[in-house]
This record gives sequence, structure tokens and C-alpha cells, in this order.
Amino acid sequence: MMEITVKTDENKYIGRAIKRREDHRLLTGKGEYLDDIKLLNLHHVAFLRSPYAHAKIINIDTSRALDVEGVVTVFTGKELYNDVSIMPIMSNVYPGVKKRENPILKPQTQRALAYDKVCFVGEAIAAVIATSRAIAEDALELIEIEYEPLPAVVDPEKAISKGAELIHEDWGDNIAVSYKVEAGNASAAIKKADFVIKESFKINRQSPNPMETRGVISKWDENAQSLTVWSSTQMPHLLRSHISKTIGMAETSIRVIAPNVGGGFGGKALIYPEEIAMSYFTTRLNIPLKWTEDRLEHMKSAAHARDQLHKVEVGFMKDGRIVGLRDELILDTGAHSLYGVNSTYNTASHLPGPYRIVNYECDAKVAVTNKTPCSQYRGAGRPEAVFVMDRIIDMVAKKLNLEPVEVRRINLITINEMPFDTGRIYKDGEPLVYDSGDYLACFEEAVKAIKYDEFREKQKKALLNGKYLGIGFSAYVEGTGQGPHDGCRIEIDPTGAIVCKVSSADQGQGHKTTWAQICADTLGINIEDVQVVIGDTGAIPYGSGTYGSRSTVVSGSAVLNAAKGIRTKALKIASVLLEVPTMELEVENGRVFHREDQSHGYTYAELAEWVKPHKLPAKFADIEPGLFVEKYFIPETVTYSNGVHAAIVEVDIETGKVEILDYVVSHDAGKIINPLIADGQLMGGVAQGIGGAIYEEIIYDKNGQLITGTYMDYLLPTASEIPKITAIHMESASPRNPLGVKGLGEGGTISPAAVLANAIEDALLPFEIKINKLPLSPNYLWSLMND
Repeated sequence: MMEITVKTDENKYIGRAIKRREDHRLLTGKGEYLDDIKLLNLHHVAFLRSPYAHAKIINIDTSRALDVEGVVTVFTGKELYNDVSIMPIMSNVYPGVKKRENPILKPQTQRALAYDKVCFVGEAIAAVIATSRAIAEDALELIEIEYEPLPAVVDPEKAISKGAELIHEDWGDNIAVSYKVEAGNASAAIKKADFVIKESFKINRQSPNPMETRGVISKWDENAQSLTVWSSTQMPHLLRSHISKTIGMAETSIRVIAPNVGGGFGGKALIYPEEIAMSYFTTRLNIPLKWTEDRLEHMKSAAHARDQLHKVEVGFMKDGRIVGLRDELILDTGAHSLYGVNSTYNTASHLPGPYRIVNYECDAKVAVTNKTPCSQYRGAGRPEAVFVMDRIIDMVAKKLNLEPVEVRRINLITINEMPFDTGRIYKDGEPLVYDSGDYLACFEEAVKAIKYDEFREKQKKALLNGKYLGIGFSAYVEGTGQGPHDGCRIEIDPTGAIVCKVSSADQGQGHKTTWAQICADTLGINIEDVQVVIGDTGAIPYGSGTYGSRSTVVSGSAVLNAAKGIRTKALKIASVLLEVPTMELEVENGRVFHREDQSHGYTYAELAEWVKPHKLPAKFADIEPGLFVEKYFIPETVTYSNGVHAAIVEVDIETGKVEILDYVVSHDAGKIINPLIADGQLMGGVAQGIGGAIYEEIIYDKNGQLITGTYMDYLLPTASEIPKITAIHMESASPRNPLGVKGLGEGGTISPAAVLANAIEDALLPFEIKINKLPLSPNYLWSLMND
């Protein structure tokens, strides 16, 4: 249950809680997910995966597998080595970052199938193509591989030390990326501070675990010489580009479609080796192919996330004012560095958050180990940063014997300082300047909603009765809506059909509803008249994908601009037909008419009929045929959402079990297009954040073997573990896009770990514990109390 506070305006659809148009079809089983797609003569693929974390491949014998009835062929890395290139790194180093930070970045090493060496348990080595999945999996058992095991590297600190076993020999070390983010002079500020705290923090490795695992269907059309790929992906346009680069095919010959996707959360914001391999296989065999992973495959081979170490030094004054902050950050990225600088830059650039910390330094390193590679997961580096920063705030408060709320009030950036220049740059290479927002007011809303003063009185009485209650706060800023671009093409035909084609891909965010709201309001039509097409490179040629809380900012702005373009063109056509200036025309209910005489006008359908190529009269000489417009939005830089989470917990000191009694989210994501969808995003985000904070952890043994490979060992929260959430929407419009929106999808996930750690430590003050790692499991808390 959520309590909602939201502002509205005079729009018919924007700002209104419109029910999601997707839900009825999905909830009644009429959605089409990847595994629902059936093609004629469809063959199946199964991948053989390494049982070793680190080993040389000496020999592969596939002869027995090839003899199995129903097996078409077997591919190994040897067959792909010359035809399929190494996977590209997922993110660019923008010129501004390169100029200022000059990061050291090692080359990518991952291939579609391992060739001479495996670097993590679950790495794909060979693939069987057969008439059924069962036959393909049976044939895997008959492939014989001779390995030479090598020492596994599993500790990231040891991995980057001198003399460590090398995972990629040509690198010379196990450091994939290194750079330093600086602003002001942290060392000098810390030296002059009244107090200094040094502390280490560890953030747990996690798996995004969407309901739908990964999957690919690939089909080669010999007549058209074209490749169609269906993938459960967050980025169809980028997948098309990577397929083109790795197998050497023109992008114009490739179509990528993301059907209904059962969750992504960043784990599918990645180009996987299987997607490249499947594209290659089908072009070689000229038969349609299908692969869907099971949950065991997902846990050990789909990308993991988080897994950071921090060594922090903070200087502060007697009044609680933080004057300097220094951090040494190590990300354990697993066997291959898939996202380069991006994986840690979110953390390094976000760590000071909404606090006025002008003297800051972060020395960041990305270490490779013999584990499954890491990617982004909802929040993507920001939950890690906020956990560290908000633990520091509470530690400063404890050192000075101050209330944590007072330390936050002292250090939070105020509205009078906006726009606030942090002195840093963002990962897009642009100055990191917070665009808008009242961080202090957002904090006070959370303090009021959680009934802070009342709680402190209740807490004292509870302790007398042997109940350990605690309250915690966490504040964040999130860079959202990054470029490079996204697009929208709106078409209206003479039947009146209005089709809005958008380059975003939806995994449950409600894009078809949101884009229809923007389109309908701008065109002056009913929302039911708008058909939205997403996730298809055949519908619109360029796009970036759905990740980084960017869709409404970038794709939403593209929809707005395209709809404005259609409206402008319609007014121009009507102006010629009615022989009046456009300024004398109005649009309402899908019809353009003269302001003084509404009987003189044309519907969009009639205007589309007039501009058919074979009907264009001479007086339309300066009007292009067809009523369609294609627009792209390229943001100048990101927008900055902000929020505050507050929580009250009760801790059972006998077991270490935590019960969340109350949870408040006060946040500002600019203009809210649909409060109902916004609340759904917040609730889902908080639920995942709670999972990562208390329950979830990927663990490997010293040999690089995955210990938590099933749901018996990897715990996920259920509905019964999620508390009542009160959501407060504040709206400060961003000046950086025409909608005034900021990203929203990840904000719910960013603060739960920090707010719960602070609340738990507050509850356990009599035990004088110190929380500096995740997850906050009962075992961990019990051990802290008993130590």
C-alpha cells in the first residue's frame, strides 16, 4: 500500500494516474515473451559451460555429440575465432572524462565462445544445435574437453597486488581500469579538519534475477539477405550495432526486436556472448535457432553487479560540517571488464551525493577476478555510493554526539545554492552541476512523514520493554536521462490511425502508456487513438536503449518533439487548405479548425489523405508528402533527481532478524507524467533495494566455484518482507528537457541499504556495534552483537 501526494495541472493526460494499457494483456496471458515465439523449422541451441573458474583449454572432442540423432552441428571457439571478433566494451570514455581523468583502460577480452582459456565458471565454450532442447542438452554431456586447471583469483585486493596470478596475461596485471576523480583539495581539507574518521566498507555481489531469464531467437532470410534477432534485451539498437561489428554484417541488414520482456533491471542492459553467437550460427546454417537459459545458467553466467570495496577518510568540524572526503574504491568486475569506466564512475561521481562536499577525491580501480562478469544493476553504482556516504554521516554524528538529522541539515545543499556546481564532471564529460531541487525541503518532508520526534519518545519506552527500535535516513542524488539520444516517429494515415514508434524498449516500465499520454496531450486527441510501437529497430532506425533512468527524459522528450512536429505540419496543411494563417487555427479532438468558424476544418485523417504522394496539389509545393515526423532528442547533459528515504526498524537481538515497521520515500523526479506508474516504480525499486540490503549475496569459494547458485542459497524477498511505503512526490522541473522531467526508475533502489543500516545501528546503540558491510543478514547482525 502506498500513500500518494502529487501535484497535477490542466493537462488531460500528462500528470494523471492513467491505468497502464499493457496490464490487461499481460495479466490475462496474452503477452508474447521470447519463449512464446514459434517459427517454422525452429532448432534449439544449448551451450556447454566451463566447470572451472580458471583453466586452459587443451583439446575439445565433439565427435560423440555429432553422432547423436537430431544434432545438426557443434560449434566451438575454434570455428568462431576468425569470423567473430572480440566483444566491444559497452560504454565510451567521453572526451571530457578522457581529458580530465585520463583513465587507463585495458582492451576487451571476451569472445562469443571461449577459445583457448576459460576465466569463470559458466563461461560458454561450445554450442550444440539440435532439433530439440532436450537433444541439445543430452549432446552436451558427450563433448569431451581436456583442461589444464590454473589457480583461481577470487579476492579483488589480492588480484591487483604484485605477483598475483594473471587472468589476461597480455595486460601485465589484473587492473582493467584505473582513474581518479577530484574536486578541490581533499588532502589539505582533511589535514585542517577538527576530526578525521577512517573506515572501510564492503558492498555485496548481487544478481539482478528478473522473472524472465535471457533468451535469443535468430533467423536468417536467404532471399532478403537479412538477419532478424529477437532478444530479451534492454537495448535492441545497441545489440544490432554490436552484431554488425562482431560478425561483419551491415546494420541495415539486421533487425532486432525486443518482445515483451519479463524484467531487466540492468542485467539485460548488456550485449551477451550468446546473442552474438546465435546471430552467427543462424547465418552459417540458414535455419532459425532458439536459446533460452534456465535459472541455473542465469545465476552463474548472466552478469552480476555491485561488489565494491571502499577505504574512506573523512574530515569534519566540531559543528558536524564535512570539509573533505577521500575514497579508495575497488570494483570486482569478474573475469571481463564489460562496462569499462562506467561501472565505477557512477559511484565515484555520486559519492558526495546531496551534501556540500567541495573537497573530494576518489581513486578508483576495476579489478578482474575469476568470477562471472559484472554489469549494471538497478541503481548502477549509486546504491554503493549512498551506502558509504550515509554511513559516514551517521558515524560523524556518533563521533560528535549529535543527532544524524542535524548533521544532514548542516551538510545538505540548499535551494539557494542551485544550480550547484560540484566541481566534478559527470561520465558524459560535462560539468557535474545539479540542475534543480530543494534537497533540504525533501529531507524535512521525510522527517515529518516518519514522525521523527514522536519516534524518539516511543524508542525510549520500547527499550525499557526490551524492544530495540531504530530510525534511519538516507539522501541521494541521481544523474538521470543521459544521452546520447533516442527517437520517435509518429505516423498518421488516411484512416486516422496514429502510430507512435519509439526507440525505447520496455521491461515493465509502462512506456506504452506514458508515451501515449505525451502524444495524446500534444496532438489534442484521445489516448485510445494512439498506438505505441517500441523495442524494434525496424520501426525507427536509431536509439540507445532503456537503462540509467533515462527513458522519460530522452525518449519522452523525443515523443513530445515528434508530436509537436506532427501538429505543426497539420496546421501548415490546414492553413493552405483553409487559406488562413496558422495562428488563426486551433486543434481539438483530433481536428484542426478555424478559431472563428469551427465548421471549417479537417481531421488528422483528412489531412493525411490530402498529403498522399499522388494527391499533392501544386499549392502544397513546400510540404513533404505524408503526415509523419521523425525526431530525436539529444540531451545536453543529465538531469539530477534527488530523494530521501526514512525507515523505522525493530531488531530481534536473539536472532538478528530485522522487521521494517515503517518506510517513507520523499523524492523529486521533476514533472511526474503518471503518478500511478511512478509509485509502481518506487515500490518495485524499494523492494529490490531491501533484497540487496538484507537478503541477497552471491558468494564464491576460494576456487571460484559459485556457492549461491540456486534459490535455496540465494535469498530473494517476497511480498511479506516488504513494508508499507509512503511516497511523497515533489516536483522541481528540470530546465534540461522540454518536459521538465527527471529519471525515476532507479531511485527506489538507491537508498534502502543505507537507510536500513543506519536504522539498525540506531536500534542497537546499546551494543555499540558498527555496520560497514552488506548484506545486513541476521547472521551478520547477531555476530556483531555477540562480538
